Amino acid sequence: MNTSNTKISRAQMQSEALVIQSMLSAVMALRSVPDPDDQTMTIVEMAHGRAERLNAALDSVNALEVVS
Repeated sequence: MNTSNTKISRAQMQSEALVIQSMLSAVMALRSVPDPDDQTMTIVEMAHGRAERLNAALDSVNALEVVS
């Protein structure tokens, strides 16, 4: 998702939410092994960044709906 442009379609938002969910599921799976490595934190950071951008995009959509 483009970080400078928060105007995305609802389908793109849904896709982002599914990517975030998949990333977090991957972290949960990695954490269940006896010796998780640094990959779990990398995935959490990626999911966090995507969630922040998705939240900004949703704020833009919601602001447009309130103004209308």
